[in-house]
Amino acid sequence: MAETFLEVFYERGAFGIITTHYSNLKLLANELPHMQNANMLFNEKSLEPMYKLVTGQAGSSFTFEVAQKNGIPYSLINKSKKKIERGKVRFDATIAKLQKERSKLEKTERSLKENEKKKQSEADKLEEVNAKVQKKLESFQELYDSNQRLIYLGQKVNDLSEKYFENKKKRELMAELFRLVQIENSKRKKLSAKQKRAEKAKETKIKKEAEKKVEVIRQKKKEAKKIEQQKPEPPKPTLKIGDRVRMQDGKAVGSIDTIEKGKAIVNYGLFTTNVSLDLLELVEAKKV
Repeated sequence: MAETFLEVFYERGAFGIITTHYSNLKLLANELPHMQNANMLFNEKSLEPMYKLVTGQAGSSFTFEVAQKNGIPYSLINKSKKKIERGKVRFDATIAKLQKERSKLEKTERSLKENEKKKQSEADKLEEVNAKVQKKLESFQELYDSNQRLIYLGQKVNDLSEKYFENKKKRELMAELFRLVQIENSKRKKLSAKQKRAEKAKETKIKKEAEKKVEVIRQKKKEAKKIEQQKPEPPKPTLKIGDRVRMQDGKAVGSIDTIEKGKAIVNYGLFTTNVSLDLLELVEAKKV
């Protein structure tokens, strides 16, 4: 009866929506070319409607799950299952399982999309940070180049001063200084007063940033050095007669013959020497 009704509905070119819990209609809809199954999604745990239509797959009525949720006794549910054909029960259970799997897949898909969006956002932030770092590096490079140029000019002036100190040739000194000024001026660009102020302000800002960073590094070094100095030195081993020793930073190894008043006579074979114990380090303790 159901098949006849659906076929007639299809043959007459009718268009519409049929809602049903009848499994045969769901199966037939998959076989007819212009029919399509669809279902409304339910929350797999609470069985509450999600108000989302999904096409391409028949839905489950969740008959027994709803009955169980509403407190109907298990014995009655089991009797109902036995009165229905096993195939239909399995079919409905399979549909329910597929809906649950699809719900999980959709959650996974949403999670993946959120993670992808988050990663893209982090990548954009990283790109922005990289751009800022690159800009700062370029600014510091400009400052470095400017300082190197000033160092070069200072060295040239110092060389000319030393040369004049030796030969006292004033005219030659003036000519060299004039030539140096001409060379430097040929590299300069003609700037307006406004441009000069902007360049000066930029240079001052970069210098302050560089000085601040250098000060932080210096402070860290001072703190590290202070911590290192505060560390207790490891106790030096007590030297005894017969120990093989050498002078600190030395290579020759000898053995202690005698120890008296903080000093030791070290025997190197060809000669002996009287050395303060503080200047000796243990190479090998005397075997007992």
